[in-house]
Amino acid sequence: MSAWPPPPDLASIKELARDADTEHFIANGSPTDEYDHEAEQLYAAVAHLQTAELVVSNILPHIEAIWSKSFAYDVEVLVKARPDLEALAQQIARFFGPEAKPQVRDRSL
Repeated sequence: MSAWPPPPDLASIKELARDADTEHFIANGSPTDEYDHEAEQLYAAVAHLQTAELVVSNILPHIEAIWSKSFAYDVEVLVKARPDLEALAQQIARFFGPEAKPQVRDRSL
């Protein structure tokens, strides 16, 4: 039996970033790989963290730095974007952090 929770993996980080669609690019018709570059950088930043360290307060600064650079955020834009960026950090913590719970698919479907 493998350890729970699993460590972050690139495919999952890409999926979470895509689903978060913080810039609303995908919702406006951009390709689904729009955030792959940012997700790859984020994965590199968090992959080495231990489960106990995969909490919002440790993840959010990485997301903010990566998104600020990629999307040319200034302080004002960062403040406006913070709720969406924090939601992404929460999702990553939810799946890989100390409070992670196994995700079970509804077998009745």
